[in-house]
Amino acid sequence: MTTSDALASKLAPYRERPGVKAALLISHDGFLVASSADAEVDAEAVAAHLGGAIDIAARLADELAQSETRLITVELDDLNIVLAPFSDELLLCLIGTTDAISLEYRLRGERA
Repeated sequence: MTTSDALASKLAPYRERPGVKAALLISHDGFLVASSADAEVDAEAVAAHLGGAIDIAARLADELAQSETRLITVELDDLNIVLAPFSDELLLCLIGTTDAISLEYRLRGERA
């Protein structure tokens, strides 16, 4: 089993929740490291776009004299996106329906 396969297997529990369309592990600069996603989710493109959001959040935290950003959320019409630390080097991105990735789910910080 390669490192990428081992990381991808850690994403499986997140995908068990109904409505979760993708679980991604990305680097702090937006490179996709591992993914488990529905076919309609372009994991590499999402990771690349999140790289910009990560950079903006880091600069905003610095501007406000904070050490780091702990959580980034994006709410769209039919999908929600949550980006949170997974390890020192990786971030976990969950993409799912509004029912699957609800405010209550995010606030509890549930992890599989």
